[in-house]
Amino acid sequence: MRAILALLLLTLCGTVGAAEPAILNTAAIPNADAGGRAQYARFLLANLPRAFALSTNGKIGWFGGGGTLEDARAKAIAWCTEKGGTGCAVYAENLRIVWPGRETPELPTPPGPLIQTTDYAFVPDPRFIWHGPQTAAGLYVWGHGQFNGVDSRGQQPQAYVRAFNNAGFDVVRFDRDPFHDYRDDAAEWLRDGLRALRQRGWKKIVAGGQSRGGWTSLQMLSAGGLADAVIAVSPAYFSGGTDNSAAMYRAIQSVRSPATRVAIVHFTGDAYVKDMDRRVGMYRDDLPSRVAALLMIDRPDGIAGHGGGSTSAFAQGYAACLLRFVMDPVPPTACPAP
Repeated sequence: MRAILALLLLTLCGTVGAAEPAILNTAAIPNADAGGRAQYARFLLANLPRAFALSTNGKIGWFGGGGTLEDARAKAIAWCTEKGGTGCAVYAENLRIVWPGRETPELPTPPGPLIQTTDYAFVPDPRFIWHGPQTAAGLYVWGHGQFNGVDSRGQQPQAYVRAFNNAGFDVVRFDRDPFHDYRDDAAEWLRDGLRALRQRGWKKIVAGGQSRGGWTSLQMLSAGGLADAVIAVSPAYFSGGTDNSAAMYRAIQSVRSPATRVAIVHFTGDAYVKDMDRRVGMYRDDLPSRVAALLMIDRPDGIAGHGGGSTSAFAQGYAACLLRFVMDPVPPTACPAP
């Protein structure tokens, strides 16, 4: 665990420069030792709403990823106080510093939808730092899941995506109307969208998502050159059965993306994958010859279920490895256990 925290801290500190938002500067936290700064690096991988509290005697507390901002503030201060902190107060919340004397303004609101149709849109998420195509390190396009007509548009991308945003990537949601979100149509929408977004000038493009969003990202790989990397978390189309397995087999056999790195994540107890061993074996056997590199995070210990990728444990344990897989000149072939 200490090695993972050190890696996160190193990754985040290495991205901070004069033009970077102050909230990313782990070295600037007052009254904090190395352990407190490591906890701040963990805080920076939490989804909004979130708050980080400091005390005058070096104790800290933080909370993120659920409830309201008021809840996050109260829980961060309570944790700081419970650890023996004196004068605990909020240092940072959401995307800005609020510590007295160091307050930073709200970051500029990202632009509206970059692409919008009646069926889908590519929308910059305002809960993430926005740089713009000319200055960003890259672009992460994230696709939500699909469940019985539930409208998932506007859903916050999973917390591991924060590692990419903290490293300078812009984050755009691939939002789809649930009543028109058919499997093959969505794959074509994603291909068209990535072609258009590439023309705007981002240096590197990652396409990823959860459940159907991950499945669609894999389907998109039948056309090469659209994304530099794909991260498919719990990719699934619908619950179990031969049709699901056959559809995934066809999708993998259609992959033609020799320049794209592909990471796939599955968790124990995923109710939407009835043939997990066969599915994972198919990825390992059939994908390496069709893509630039393959990384499997296969049923990691301590994280379970179809929604395992949405947990804090997954973000804290595997976000740094996924970032390295996309960015390192020689990508890792496995992620160390946290």
